[in-house]
Amino acid sequence: MKKLKIRSGLLLSATILMVGLLSCEKVIDISIPEKERKIVVNGLINPEKNVRVNLSKSISVLENDTIIPIVGGDVNLYHGTDFIGKLSEEPGGFYSLPDFKPQIGQSYRLTAVGSGLKPIEAIAVLPPLVPFISVDTATLTNQWGGRELRLTIKFKDPANVKNVYGFGVDLTIKEFDYGTMSYTGRKVTSTAYLYANNDRLLQDETHYFEGKLYFDDLLFDGLTKTVDLSISDYSLFESDTIWADVRMEQVDPSYYLYAVSNEAYQGAHGNPFSEPVQVYTNVSGGYGIFTGSSVARFPLVILGQRKF
Repeated sequence: MKKLKIRSGLLLSATILMVGLLSCEKVIDISIPEKERKIVVNGLINPEKNVRVNLSKSISVLENDTIIPIVGGDVNLYHGTDFIGKLSEEPGGFYSLPDFKPQIGQSYRLTAVGSGLKPIEAIAVLPPLVPFISVDTATLTNQWGGRELRLTIKFKDPANVKNVYGFGVDLTIKEFDYGTMSYTGRKVTSTAYLYANNDRLLQDETHYFEGKLYFDDLLFDGLTKTVDLSISDYSLFESDTIWADVRMEQVDPSYYLYAVSNEAYQGAHGNPFSEPVQVYTNVSGGYGIFTGSSVARFPLVILGQRKF
């Protein structure tokens, strides 16, 4: 075997050169102008609740994800040109209009100024209500021994109109105390996680946002549609009775665009190799979303697995 011989002088020279290259560092100060702050609106209104929105200040990409609420804002609601009322301020940048609930099929205009920022304006539309035709349920046991609640929901989509649907289910159970091994007498409500069964549309085209599944009617415009959903939730085991609130929302398409772009943004957030994502906004002069929905509800009472 041949031995490799390296002259000590050559090795020393190479070492000195490498140290010199590594130590050549120059700091360049770059002045990045601060982007103008704007008002950010977050509000989804429906006929079941009083109007309530949140206002905050926009932040730059170099700042922490900390919400800066707008205090002392002047926030007003209009129906067309008719003034409805000034929203009352609440802690945390929230503003509400007591004793007023928006109506289905109407549009509302929100204006706001505050914290020395430029005024904003946004319009929310409450789409016409689409009712349930039927809701069928079945309780199944999956291959792992777990319990599933299957929902088969049928409705008629209005023709020649872009409709967007959101499905959600809240489960209410009796609270159970494992210390006393008995019910406490209180009830607890949580949002169930929904997932599609064999419907390719739901599997491929839905967007999960804030506890609901959203999709549009592009592939079934004007047709009767059946969706097949399942719930596998601990609540089904924790109570002898479960109260289910099945909700089918019809939302303004602006909210759907916001939900889809927000989902893409969350997927790209923190990934240095992803393309930047601009979250959709319908706020003129600012950022955020102010939009409306109508809600059809179907209450269910289900026998739970706990027997005491």
